Order: sequence, then C-alpha cells, then structure tokens
Amino acid sequence: MIRSIRAELVKLTRGRFLAITMIVTTLFAAAATAVVVLTAESAPAGRPSGPDQLLSIEALAEAGGGTAVFAQTAAFGAVFLLAVFIATVAGEFTRGTFRTMLLQQPGRGRVLAGKMVALVGFAALVAIYAAAVAWVTARLLAPSQGIDTTLWTTGDALAAAAEDYGRLLVFIIGWAVLATMVGVLTRSVPIGVGVGLVWSGPIENVIGDGWSPGERFFPGLVLRAVISPDAAAISAGRALVTLSIYGLVAVAVAGIALSRRDITS
Repeated sequence: MIRSIRAELVKLTRGRFLAITMIVTTLFAAAATAVVVLTAESAPAGRPSGPDQLLSIEALAEAGGGTAVFAQTAAFGAVFLLAVFIATVAGEFTRGTFRTMLLQQPGRGRVLAGKMVALVGFAALVAIYAAAVAWVTARLLAPSQGIDTTLWTTGDALAAAAEDYGRLLVFIIGWAVLATMVGVLTRSVPIGVGVGLVWSGPIENVIGDGWSPGERFFPGLVLRAVISPDAAAISAGRALVTLSIYGLVAVAVAGIALSRRDITS
C-alpha cells in the first residue's frame, strides 16, 4: 500500500499538474467566494434557511463567516469533485495502468486503497490552499457589502475554521468513497462520470426537492448536510451515521467487484 501511495503522489506532484491545479483552484475559490459575498443580503426575519441559499450578511459577520464562505463554495463544487474522483479511478482501468501497478505490488485492494489515500490527502491539502484564497478574497470584498470582519481574526474564528475544515474532510472522503465504487464498477471514464453526474445532479436534486425523505437518505444530500449543517434537514450526528453505513457498503461493493473481475484485458 505504501508503494501505491508513493506512486500516486509522484503523479500528483508533477510540476505541470500542480500548476494547473493551483490555477484552477485559485480561480474557482476566488470567483465562487466573490459570488457569495457580493450577493449577500440581510436575512429577512422568519425566512427559512435552505442548503441552496447563499449566506446572509449577518452570517458572514460572525466569527466563522470567513471560512463558512469556503464551505459553501465547496458544496457548489461537489459535482466537479465527484467527476474528478470517478475519472481518476476509472481511468486506471481504461488505460491499463491498474494492471501494470499489480505487477509491482500484488494485492488489488491495497493498490486501490493506496491510490485513494494519496488522492484524499492531496485533496485535503488543496482544500487548505483554497480556503486561504477564499478567506482573503472574502476579507477584501466584505467592506463593500457592509460586512464587519472584526470577528474573523479571533480565537472563536480559529475554532470555527477547524470545525469547518473537519466537515470539509468528511465531505471529501465521502465523495471519494462513492466515486471509487462507481469507478470500479464502470471501469470507464465516460460511463462512470455520466452515471455520477446524472445521479448527483437531476436525480438527487429533482427528486430530493419533491420528496422530503430524500434529504435524509440520498448520499449527496446527506454530504451536503454535513458541510452546511445550519441549513440541513438532518442532524450532523444522523448524517455521519448514515454516511458511515453508505461508506461501508460502497467499500464492500467495490472490494467484491475488484476481486472478482478480470482486469487482464
């Protein structure tokens, strides 16, 4: 497994790949943050909150406002994150590189697990950078919207940032596990990404909007509840339990499929 992690990190830390990743991350974090801050309005009394609603001026002025911005922008990028993870896993089968890796390290499960550990670790580091870009962008734009950022540099803000980052890690790991299952089952980038986009887009959101239990059971909506707990229809504790069950099922399904399928062709 260690060799699998190292092999994946070699690909992830190539100069060109890192440069592209940093550029895309910077543009996305800055642009998404600008949208959240520049469209922020005062929350009318009695208005119900929802996971799709942007943060209000009052919410942004709280100690955790600076990092809450990035948490919301990350939720907007969930579909992209899912597609990237699926393409990365399925691509190993499409190109035949998974078979090649097994020649160096027998053990299908260890090879796949090492790859995912490296990917999640890399994504976690990129998330720290993106959060910093989002915080700086929000701090620069906040005065134009009348948002007081005094509390953003307090001890409470640091605690809120740690909590938001912890939620973000759960968010990343959850999508990574689900994407791995889809990638292993389809073994095709177009099919896998298509399945992921259809499920996380129209199916979950359309059905979830019209069927209230969907917010408590659809994996994507449950993950969204973790990263946006104040606007969720499910408690954080129940969301974690539900996600743990889904995670175990996804790992079991991926493991069985990986062990029984022929990967020599």
